[in-house]
Amino acid sequence: MEEPVRPFAFPAAALAFVFAAFPASAPVPAPVPDFGIISHHDGTLNEQVAWLMRQRGFKHARMDLMWERDPSALRDQASRIRANGGTVQVSLQVAYQWDHSCNRNLASLEQQAHDQAATLINAVKDVIHDFELLNEVQLRPEIQQEVTWNSAGTSAAPYKGKPCVAALTAALRGMSRAVADVRASSGLPLRSILGVVGRDFGYLSYMRQQGVQWDVTGFHVYPKADQRSLLADPWYGPGGPFAQLASFGKPVHVNELNCGEIYAPDFGSRASVEKCLRGLTRHLWAIRRQQVAHIEAVYFYELFDEPQKEAPENRFGLMQDLAHPKVLLFLASAFAGGALSAGERLELTSRGLLTDAEIDAFRVGPAATSRAEPGRPARD
Repeated sequence: MEEPVRPFAFPAAALAFVFAAFPASAPVPAPVPDFGIISHHDGTLNEQVAWLMRQRGFKHARMDLMWERDPSALRDQASRIRANGGTVQVSLQVAYQWDHSCNRNLASLEQQAHDQAATLINAVKDVIHDFELLNEVQLRPEIQQEVTWNSAGTSAAPYKGKPCVAALTAALRGMSRAVADVRASSGLPLRSILGVVGRDFGYLSYMRQQGVQWDVTGFHVYPKADQRSLLADPWYGPGGPFAQLASFGKPVHVNELNCGEIYAPDFGSRASVEKCLRGLTRHLWAIRRQQVAHIEAVYFYELFDEPQKEAPENRFGLMQDLAHPKVLLFLASAFAGGALSAGERLELTSRGLLTDAEIDAFRVGPAATSRAEPGRPARD
């Protein structure tokens, strides 16, 4: 999911709106988030992944729970991570995930999505409590034919009267009911997550109008080094992305994050990788410093490269594999307060990404350090 290029102008009228919307008497400061990873590894690596997460400070993992697939390996991984004090969030994918027909029988579609979601949730509810409703649905081809991605902004109007959007809404409403129903019957603290990609926060407004309930707002973002700070980028709407996310009054999971440069054709060259590291550092500081949204967790996409896929989907890993970490892993581990060797620290400090004092402070506690925007320039 690549973030498009956009203008940097911040009109005076928009600035005045932001100041009016967020007065000096702000709510209690938002806590600094925990960090986690996304992984698509097979079950033979479960023990090694759980150990690596604990060593590197990653408290959460995001994985897939798919219709008609055996959840045994997922349950095993979730149990191992829970034993280490962490949690697993899943992308809950019922049969609708692969159905692009825009089914007009909305009542039947909603009930099928409800029943399939309930079956999946019941299979893992003792070890997994957070369930995202599908994955990046705004990027589905039939949805983009009706509402072009990043065209709606904060308006719900573009989603009205669209048959494929109506089918998606029915599926999501059924799935959200399933989470609520299993929660009520089991007494477990199950939560539904509804995610947004890019700047079309009107999508969330529309879903709320249509009775889709959720407990946590998900957000996927791949910012580039030369973009404005996420603290107040007006491209996302008044106040920037954190203000938009906060407007829904729910905790937030930034459940996909990596640098936007990873989509560039020349990614892999030293210049592009270094730019990725510098930009990601700056945007991670912005996420730590923001005081508007209640961001519970940030998930790096993803733990391992997937060489079987076409570029760029094959190179998002913090590691090539278990034996070959990248500097991205060291950066993510530092922000997560995880263990770093002396050589790994040097990879960060020699680039000017972080200081030893900042890395030490991350390990002491999440509120122990901060950095003023925009941060020092990286050394070549």
